[in-house]
Amino acid sequence: MEKHNTLSKSVHQTSPGQIIKLAMKTSLIICDLFVCALLANLWGSSMGHRLHLGPCALTVHTHELRHHFQHIRKNMISEDNHKGMRLLRGDILKNLQVTDSCCFLRHVLHFYMDKVFINYSSSVSLHRRTTSVLANSFLSISKDLRTCHAETHCQCSKETNDKFHTIQVNYDKLEMGAASVKAIGELDSLLDWLERFHN
Repeated sequence: MEKHNTLSKSVHQTSPGQIIKLAMKTSLIICDLFVCALLANLWGSSMGHRLHLGPCALTVHTHELRHHFQHIRKNMISEDNHKGMRLLRGDILKNLQVTDSCCFLRHVLHFYMDKVFINYSSSVSLHRRTTSVLANSFLSISKDLRTCHAETHCQCSKETNDKFHTIQVNYDKLEMGAASVKAIGELDSLLDWLERFHN
């Protein structure tokens, strides 16, 4: 009974200002928890996907790549004057053997770095910056794959090498600038294919 009276007395002695401060403090704690949860979700989405490509497993930030690509996708497609031709055809990507996926990706990454991005030019600074970011990301992925390749010796079958050769042949049929625009415009197909290996 005495304990109850002491508690009741302390509550009655609390000023309205102190009650308001207590309520604000509680609200801030709740807000902080909400912000922390939001940041945790954002951090999780920026961590990248763990992709399992044949014998290789690597982390690729496909969402980030897609985010950058979206800045230029519409322009690449509108500038493509050879829409009847596809480089990264659906049948090529769909029918690849899983065991060949790591070495096929190595080929494609080097193809984009050595031929596509390096031959792309634009008067629009956003386009140049975006393709530079994508090229640097491809370089980073390529380094991870090189490490895996050295450890696992992943090799492409003749069938997969022939499919990649088809991509190169079709690319070389076009004028250099038009070919790079087409290849960059098809990056969403490559990203879709990569995301199939996330599990």
